[in-house]
Order: sequence, then C-alpha cells, then structure tokens
Amino acid sequence: MELLPQSREALDEYVTASIDDMEGLLRVIESWAVHSVPDCVALSVTLLDEDLTFTLVDRQATSELPRDDEAGDAGEAGPAAAPGEAHPLDELDWADMARERAFGAIASTVSLPVVEHGRAVLNIDLYASTAHAFRDRIEGLVEALGAWQAGAVTNADLGFETLRRAEQAPERMREQRLVDVAVGLVAARMAVTTDMAAVMLCEAAERAGVSESEAACVARVLLA
Repeated sequence: MELLPQSREALDEYVTASIDDMEGLLRVIESWAVHSVPDCVALSVTLLDEDLTFTLVDRQATSELPRDDEAGDAGEAGPAAAPGEAHPLDELDWADMARERAFGAIASTVSLPVVEHGRAVLNIDLYASTAHAFRDRIEGLVEALGAWQAGAVTNADLGFETLRRAEQAPERMREQRLVDVAVGLVAARMAVTTDMAAVMLCEAAERAGVSESEAACVARVLLA
C-alpha cells in the first residue's frame, strides 16, 4: 500500500511525544492487516486526541475510487424503507444497501478502537474489496492490533469517509499551529498560563460566532 499524498505531507510535519514513529506504526498495522485479510485494500488510523487521520491505499485495487467531486452521495444514508422492503435498521440489509452506494473497490469495512487506561486513543479502519473479507477474522485482528473487540463495528464506513479526513489532515495541522502560536501570544501578553490562554481563545471564538474547531479564524485575527 502507498501513503496518501496528504498523509505523507502530514507525516513529514507531525511531531508527537506519544508516538515516536507514526509511519512505522502504520506499516506495522498494514503488515498485520494484509496478512490476516488478503483482500484488504486500504487502511486508516485516526489519532483521536489530535483528530488527525492517516491513510494507506492499494493504488491498483482502488483505482476506481472516485474523488470528492465524483463521490456524490456515496457516504450518505439512504431513504427509509417502503412497506415490504428491508427495514433500514436491519444490519445485514443495511450493509447490502450501503455497499451498493459505496466506492467501487470497497465492499466491507471494520472499525477497531484502541483503548489505553480506559480511554480510546486511536481508531483503526480497514477496508476490503470483498463483502465477507472480515468474517471470522475480527478476533484475530483485535488480538494482533491490540484493539478493543467490544468496540469493533463492521461496514460503518463503506463511503470511505476516513479518506476525506486524511485529505484534510495537512490543513488541520496548519490551523492548529496558528492556534498554538495565538495561544502563546495571548499567554505572553496577558501574563496567564497557556491553558488559560487557550480558554480565552475559545471564548473569543464563541463571541465571534464561530465554533471551537474554527478558532484558527480568531487566531489569524490576533496574529494580524
């Protein structure tokens, strides 16, 4: 598998004390996943604290994947079932319906959270090209990847939403750096701790009518 170009860009700038080698972690997960599920054609790892997603894809197997402007409603839920049709809450019927609306190369998925000290720290999403690729293999994946079996969810991301999040990772990192610089500026000028400065920045964003995730807009104003 190959790193998504945006994931390569994000990894080149990513620094964390919690994970020394993020690309190494991705490659270890890839090795385990492909060995356990030969039909695996893509995987994503999301760091929950940082809200960053990194993605690996098999370029040949996923050559039919449409880009954002071609995806249409692939990731959206379908309409409620009409009388006589499958109920939308029936797991198997829902999976079949969603699979028909999914990206061409993705026929099944599994999402595996990794928990440390009672808290989910990252999420592993695996994507396969056949409908039953993960049948009777989830327990082995959980053991190999150190995931939480009770939290495993199948066929929840047939629209490959993590691909979109991975494409956004470099921009998210740039915005976070702006926020970090703004927090440092506020802390220095107001003689407060960085934690207090972060709270003040969030409050300023709220007063400006933007969400906390859009605090970078306020940071740009402060830095200007």
